[in-house]
Amino acid sequence: MRQLKKFAVVVWVRKTDAFKAVREQLVSIAEDEPDESTEFEGMVDFHWGFDSHAEAERLTNSLREISHKPEIVVLRLSCYDDIAASVTLKDDRHARH
Repeated sequence: MRQLKKFAVVVWVRKTDAFKAVREQLVSIAEDEPDESTEFEGMVDFHWGFDSHAEAERLTNSLREISHKPEIVVLRLSCYDDIAASVTLKDDRHARH
């Protein structure tokens, strides 16, 4: 059985005409394909898992510049051992009412 990583960098991307280019940029910056990806309601989320906070933080910081693109909706460093240690750098989701 696969062991879950303690940390993850999570990016949500709107599926627009620019999606392919944005995805290529993300993979290039991460230097690896995401460990997990799901498409739902016009969004695609990408998850890269890490054993150490330093590794996850390094990728999160590398993604800061690209996160200003309007296609990128969420950029988050998740800590599964301590949710209070998780950091959201961008969250442009809009609640449905």
